[in-house]
Amino acid sequence: MKMGIKTYTFLRKIHLYASLSTVALLLMYLVTSYMMIYHSWFSSNDNQEQVLSVKVDPSEVSDDNWELFRNKHSIKGRQTREYLTESGDLYREYVGAGSNFKITIFDEKNEVKIKSVKRSLAGTIIGFHRLRGYGGPLQYNIYALLLDAVGLSLILFAITGVILWLKLLKNNKIAWTILISGFVYVSLIIGYLLFV
Repeated sequence: MKMGIKTYTFLRKIHLYASLSTVALLLMYLVTSYMMIYHSWFSSNDNQEQVLSVKVDPSEVSDDNWELFRNKHSIKGRQTREYLTESGDLYREYVGAGSNFKITIFDEKNEVKIKSVKRSLAGTIIGFHRLRGYGGPLQYNIYALLLDAVGLSLILFAITGVILWLKLLKNNKIAWTILISGFVYVSLIIGYLLFV
C-alpha cells in the first residue's frame, strides 16, 4: 500500500484523536457494565420508592399547565411513555439516570398518582449506561450527541487503524493472520448473539 508521509501523518492524527475522544465514555461503559454484572456488590437495587396521591383540578394537569405541575412536584427526566389505560386514565412515565416517575392521571377522580423511584448512587451510575436516544431536555440531547460522536470516532479509529496496520506491516503473514482472526472472532460473536 503506497502512501505519502503527509497522508500517513494525517491518518495517524485522526487515529489518535478518535481514540482520545472515546476514552472517557468507553471507560464509563466499562465501569457501569462491571457494576451491572456484579450489581449485588454495589447495592444498586437500594432504591427509595414513594407513592403520592394528589388531588387536582383538571386545569392543573392540562397540557398548558403540565410543565408547572411537573416542576411543582419535582418530576424530572425525559418522557418515555404516554398512553391511555383501558379505564381512560392517562399514564405518563419519565426516566432519568437517577430517578423514574410513573404518573397516572385519573380520568374522573380529579386525582393524580405519582410513583417515584430514587436510585442509589450505584443505581444512578448504572442509569447513565441505560440512557439512550434523543428527546426531552437539552442535557439528554447533548448526551445522545456525545454517544453518536463516540460511535463515529470508533468507526474512524478502526478504519485508520487497519490502514496504518497495513502500511507498517505490508506483506507480513503474521499481521494478516492477526487481522483476519480479529474479523472472524467478531463475526462469530455477532452471529452467535443474533441466532442464539
